[in-house]
Amino acid sequence: MANHGQPLPLDLLCCPRCRGTLGPGLACASCAVEYPEVGGVPWLFAAPAAALGEWRARLHAFVAELERQAGRYRTALAGAADRASTRNRLKLLSAACSDHARRLRALLAPLADESDAAAPEIYRSLGVTLPAGQGLTSYYANLHRDWCWGEAENEAAYRVLDDALGAAAPGRTLLLGVGAGRLAYDLHVRRRPDTMLAADLNPLLMLAARRLFAGESLELYEFPVAPRDIDSHAILRRLQAPQPAPPGLHLVFADVTDGAFAKAAFDTVVTPWLIDIIDEDFAGFARRLNRWLRPGGRWVNSGSLAFQGHDPAGRYSLQEVLEILSAAGFTDVECREDEIPYLSSPASRHARRETVVTFSAAKREEAAAPAAVLRTPDWLERTELPVPLQPDLAGRQLELRVLAYVASLLDGQRSIRDVASVLVERRMVAPEEAEPMVRGFLRRMYEESRANAGIPQS
Repeated sequence: MANHGQPLPLDLLCCPRCRGTLGPGLACASCAVEYPEVGGVPWLFAAPAAALGEWRARLHAFVAELERQAGRYRTALAGAADRASTRNRLKLLSAACSDHARRLRALLAPLADESDAAAPEIYRSLGVTLPAGQGLTSYYANLHRDWCWGEAENEAAYRVLDDALGAAAPGRTLLLGVGAGRLAYDLHVRRRPDTMLAADLNPLLMLAARRLFAGESLELYEFPVAPRDIDSHAILRRLQAPQPAPPGLHLVFADVTDGAFAKAAFDTVVTPWLIDIIDEDFAGFARRLNRWLRPGGRWVNSGSLAFQGHDPAGRYSLQEVLEILSAAGFTDVECREDEIPYLSSPASRHARRETVVTFSAAKREEAAAPAAVLRTPDWLERTELPVPLQPDLAGRQLELRVLAYVASLLDGQRSIRDVASVLVERRMVAPEEAEPMVRGFLRRMYEESRANAGIPQS
């Protein structure tokens, strides 16, 4: 179902770990790694089991947070008896959060396993690592824009890319950062590439797109940023494509900086709203993308170019982007700017217009191979290796031990003065600092507990 009547074109893919050839069953002929499918979509991450575990943890953590949020609304409801409108809003939000959690569990069932989720406190304390700017619900609002109320935005986004593609047939097309899927769908339906490979790493958006491409409908809640009225705080929307996608549109889970795509396999690569949010420097990514295009192939990009990397040198201007394209083996660069609407939900007072930069560039020559993206050291990737005791971690250990010890002194009987006296006796703090420090610690804990329960600060 995921690929709509045609087998997955394995000649367009490669092993993201060793760049070997993928055979039947998504097994690498070189390193023998077998890549699973999740909900019928190939799961092409360099460490497939680790990626599955991490996304599952994100799913459990997010659903637990939804349930906690529903509880906060119920708690607030108990203190809002004097105003019917407030009670109605809180009832709506409480019910919507619980129902939203149920619907997301059903949609993401292919991702989940049979094991029980950990307690919410475990997820909050240990946390779940997220790629920069990418969580499970990153760009969730785009689902409603793409498949419910956003025809004007969808058409504007399609128009600028369609113009940049020109009259030539797109041929074998790779679209990176499929998101909620509407742009990939429109390009496939209206431009009819020979085949289209559409890649992203977000399971929520991809599993939704898979079902919508197949002609199914989904009902999911929209939570507008600035609701226009009480009923707009949580709206159950029906999402559906105009028609099922034609054959030849293939979804794959992949991290674009790992590159599970074959060398010189594509006539066209499209990157909508992508190059400024990935955790690879644009100069390296431009060389990486060059290798996926055939000689003379085209790269079409559209987005706001809002580079936000940690390194100030990588927050490129448009002039620098164009210079990087030339250095990465591209020529015949055509560039334009357009103002288009962005997330203008009819249920929200919050909307904006974006000036997007769209460029088209042709591959002139092969680029030097980019360096591998090193996000984490080996001991974070290989779980059997010892974890080095780094200075920052050692300091954090002491901080956590102190917090745990102070928390252990709270038995329902001791006062602030009693706890402070123990710390002075243990020579942990000076006498004149002990009570202010304990009071400050307890105030933070008290305020956090009230915030978690949805109780406003006094």
